[in-house]
Amino acid sequence: MKFLSLINKNIISMDIGAYEMKIVEGRETPKGIYISKCFSVSTPEGAYENGYIKDKELICYLLKEGMEHNKIKDRQTYITIKSSDIISREVILPNVSGEEIDGILKYQADEYLPKDCEDYIIQHKDIKVVEDEEGKKKNILMIAIPKEIVEQHLNLIKELNLRPAVLDYQSNSAVKAINFSDRANNVYNTRAGTIALIDIGFDSTNVTIVKNGIIQVSRIVEKGGRYVDNNMMNFLGIGREELNEKKETMGEIRDIDNEYSDDNRLKNIMKTSIESILEKIEEVFKYYTSRETGNKIDMIFIYGGYSQISGMENIFSNYYSIPSARIDSLNKVFINEELNKYINCIGLIIRLSGEK
Repeated sequence: MKFLSLINKNIISMDIGAYEMKIVEGRETPKGIYISKCFSVSTPEGAYENGYIKDKELICYLLKEGMEHNKIKDRQTYITIKSSDIISREVILPNVSGEEIDGILKYQADEYLPKDCEDYIIQHKDIKVVEDEEGKKKNILMIAIPKEIVEQHLNLIKELNLRPAVLDYQSNSAVKAINFSDRANNVYNTRAGTIALIDIGFDSTNVTIVKNGIIQVSRIVEKGGRYVDNNMMNFLGIGREELNEKKETMGEIRDIDNEYSDDNRLKNIMKTSIESILEKIEEVFKYYTSRETGNKIDMIFIYGGYSQISGMENIFSNYYSIPSARIDSLNKVFINEELNKYINCIGLIIRLSGEK
């Protein structure tokens, strides 16, 4: 979704979440994405919830301070968002142009939305053309973003004295990062088969299924790192600071022996809590694989805050019996910091031909 159409060498890209706010300064070139600066700022408890800005003054103050400290000079800004209130639906419509589909959705959107369609910004992405007894139809992914979320983020960017140019949703940003590159971790083909992208965030987990570079399904599971942390803190009777210290020294999550120790207790609680999230993710997988004969998932890529837990990719591969990997590098992204943390920001910088 474009606010302005401006051209600048460097872009400020923002990914604001309930746990932290990530900012990247970089540019897209034919050879790759070059990131010159990136940093994160902790989000105060309750200041940002489920895509809604609850304390604009505090968030604005922290972002300004972070940008000044990191000497961010550019002004053109892209921002990516995630919220369980963003609705995505697969819809079959007549095989007509994109402009005509926009018109159809404008009048039919109420069929797919819980509220008045006037409360949403509605866009779509083509999935594929299908054919039935009535002829060719177009299968599209409709995305409806609450206007309140859009307006809040637009106002935040203006409050920061930046120039708002693009607002995107996180699934689309991540998919662009993957599609732009050929290889992840110098091993995995990012364009082959059907890939599940799993962003394990603090408040929720974003599940995006991609086939041949096109989003097939985008869903949010309303459990994330906070759910796992709260279970561990409650069971062990400790606070967040002590939990973070224990997590830093914890070994690989799958290495659990019979010894009764705090480390093994922590791993057991974490593994059980994560498997509760995996059960919800599996529902999304089953939805996709049951839609059409031959649908399957060939590879799982994980990223986001909780993917940093040692051995997390093994938990996924063992649970689903699907090859799984944490994204640590992409061959066309050049960054000196931890790429895994900034994937949404990186993909946001990429603007595709004809993209709104």
